[in-house]
Amino acid sequence: MSRILYLLILLTLVLNISCEDVNNTKKELYEIRDYTIESEWFDEYVYWAENHFIPYASKRIDLIDFWVDKGIEAEVSGTNPVVSINGQSNITWVARYSNKKERDDFFGSLKSDDEWAKVWSMHPKPDSYIHQNARFFKSVK
Repeated sequence: MSRILYLLILLTLVLNISCEDVNNTKKELYEIRDYTIESEWFDEYVYWAENHFIPYASKRIDLIDFWVDKGIEAEVSGTNPVVSINGQSNITWVARYSNKKERDDFFGSLKSDDEWAKVWSMHPKPDSYIHQNARFFKSVK
């Protein structure tokens, strides 16, 4: 009888831990950042991102992925499709954080980070961002 009770308690603990893992995953914050970079600076920006920004960011945050436009026309539809006067975003990247504070702390730390200052100094044209957008999501998968 005590073995059965022990196994039931153990099973309950395992199930609780598993449920907590699932719930914690659902609490994570995903930031999707979209940029529209001036077309004449696009290739230089991509080089900078690949060689400077991505290595830097990957050491500090959970950078899920970083995507650049392939030159294929966007497909826009819906009941009221509106394309920005700035055009479609040509850069998108996604990062995962525990919460918004962790994300804000990362961006806040850039102001005093000497390594970030070096990375930013390599940017081909810091004011080439025609449009920037940051959106925040949770996973439901």
